[in-house]
Amino acid sequence: MIDPFLAISPFKNSENLLLRHSLEVVVSFLVYLLIVERKLAPAINRRIFKQHYTQGLDRNTRLNFDIHTVSMVQCVISLALTAPILLQPLNTSVATFQDPFNSMVAAVTCGYFLWDLYVCLKHYALFGPGFLGHAVASLYVFVVSLRPFCQSWIGKFLIFEASTPFVNINWYVSQLARSSSSSSAVVPLWFNALNGAMLILTFFLVRIVWGFSAVVILVRQLWHERDLVPFWLPITVMPLNIGLNCLNVVWLKKMIHIAKKMAARSRKKV
Repeated sequence: MIDPFLAISPFKNSENLLLRHSLEVVVSFLVYLLIVERKLAPAINRRIFKQHYTQGLDRNTRLNFDIHTVSMVQCVISLALTAPILLQPLNTSVATFQDPFNSMVAAVTCGYFLWDLYVCLKHYALFGPGFLGHAVASLYVFVVSLRPFCQSWIGKFLIFEASTPFVNINWYVSQLARSSSSSSAVVPLWFNALNGAMLILTFFLVRIVWGFSAVVILVRQLWHERDLVPFWLPITVMPLNIGLNCLNVVWLKKMIHIAKKMAARSRKKV
């Protein structure tokens, strides 16, 4: 497939894929930083959440609103870019396969995770080591895909973003409940319950079932092509993948715990 932005790259003839697509990395980072975070996200939040966003919020909560909205924009972009490459064959070479469109998707994603890393470092006290570690690991995985390495897996890992909209909606709902002074729920209980069920189901399927299955399949491919892949790549990438999967298990347990608490409260009210 074609990369529509490669023609304007100042390094379009470079043999180094990271250098060749560096313009897309930089532009993606700047778009998320200067447009999506600082312009688009606040405008969307003021429009949708009105006084729940504009009145009485401390700086950290408003920042969290904006970051969740950036995440929502990013997951839409990622899923749209993933669609054309999601079904690339699993037996495609992890060592030699490269494609201009796959490289573009990797570069755009690198720009997002570069922004994510910047936010996690700048607001470390708010987000802590878990989110920082996720940003570092994700950025590294997509940077090395421009070696090239595991390029056919880019779409298969970005499908994890299918659970992100439900995560963000769940966060929005919890904030609306806290900021409402009314005794009636801002968001109907059935909507919150439905979103929670979709969150847990989608998260379990794409990040746990597929996440661990992907690790097994990828390890087998790496072993099959072990003579073509530099040793340092699998021993750095695979532990990061396994670590992220384990972090997903922790987050899933927290989601289930929260869902049980909410269900217990609902039964008491009834």
